[in-house]
Amino acid sequence: MAVNTTADWNDPISCPFCGDELESPGAGFVDHIDGNADCEDGFEQWRSNIASDLAGEWSG
Repeated sequence: MAVNTTADWNDPISCPFCGDELESPGAGFVDHIDGNADCEDGFEQWRSNIASDLAGEWSG
């Protein structure tokens, strides 16, 4: 599966990395990335990119 490297966070019921529909926003996203290595890698890269924009470590 091709993962979108420019995540689109505008639709809370779609994965911003692959576009698949999520069962629910929030927990559904966590379940989705736990079961999808490509999307989990995309999320970790996104999280790493924004970490320096936040004061301290992000706990989310």
